[in-house]
Amino acid sequence: MKNVRKDSGKKNIVLLVLPEVQLLDIAGPCDVFTSANRFLGDDESGYRVFMVSGTSEKVIYSSSGMPLTCSHTIYDIDFHVDTFLVAGTSLAIVDDINPDLYHFLQNISTKVRRLGSVCIGAFILAKAGLLKGKQVTTHWKYANALQQAYPELEVNINPFFIRDKPIYTSGGVSSGIDLALALLEEDFGKAVASEVARHLVLHLRRPGVQLQFGNALPDYDMMTALTKDVRDLLKDKLGQSISIEYIADTMHMSIRNFSRVFLKESGMSPGKFLEKMRLDQARNMLEYTEMSIDMIADKCGLGSSVSLRRVFLKHLSLSPAQYRKAFKGME
Repeated sequence: MKNVRKDSGKKNIVLLVLPEVQLLDIAGPCDVFTSANRFLGDDESGYRVFMVSGTSEKVIYSSSGMPLTCSHTIYDIDFHVDTFLVAGTSLAIVDDINPDLYHFLQNISTKVRRLGSVCIGAFILAKAGLLKGKQVTTHWKYANALQQAYPELEVNINPFFIRDKPIYTSGGVSSGIDLALALLEEDFGKAVASEVARHLVLHLRRPGVQLQFGNALPDYDMMTALTKDVRDLLKDKLGQSISIEYIADTMHMSIRNFSRVFLKESGMSPGKFLEKMRLDQARNMLEYTEMSIDMIADKCGLGSSVSLRRVFLKHLSLSPAQYRKAFKGME
């Protein structure tokens, strides 16, 4: 194998485990790091991977109910940590976490070479004050919530992971695998990382962007009352010509006041919101119908396949035809 860097001594990787963690947040990175050991061909290099509980209990129950037995807790780590990754959990758990964990993270952040997160783990690093001024990512579904809670961050949900040394954040669930492969490549070179990716039947660098997997708009239950009202007003009218004047008048507001309030509550202009509604409807039609792309463009109010293609490339970096091929269900 060519161009393999072998640093002396194994690197200790910690995966922080919290209640309601998703198994893939832990298992994905763990399999990348442990698989690397078999390709390095040297017992003195590679990784030791530790599951460490973020509570005082060593047995943690995952979101699927499966128990995970950790070797250590944050209260009894007795080894040097090279890379510390905070796995995701339920967003509801973040505010109930014992403050000891945040103090622990603040302390260990000064001692490790790399600190990172998988999925909602970014919320935990942010609450510990460790992401200030950083460009970060998280699960696409919770990006707006992260940005609103921590406006000092620059949240970007397009990449599967973001490196803003010494902080590394990754997107939703399986993105922890993308991050782990990148860390492996950083440590031991592309050749080893490629071997591991092939062994696990993965892309070394997954094509596309994270937003291709999620809705352009936040979930309905995460919208404000005004945003829900606008969404409900427009959902059956997307094939029609819709003006901001019409929306504002229906909401019994002036155009200027409506645009100002809507931008504050939704984080986007009414025009951008409407475009994203049309994008989400077009995606749904591409996935679940056999309609032609021209017909879909017309029914979504985008006029033509040229306009539809422009909107798809702008938001998803895929053409409508590419999207349909990638995401349409099996025949």
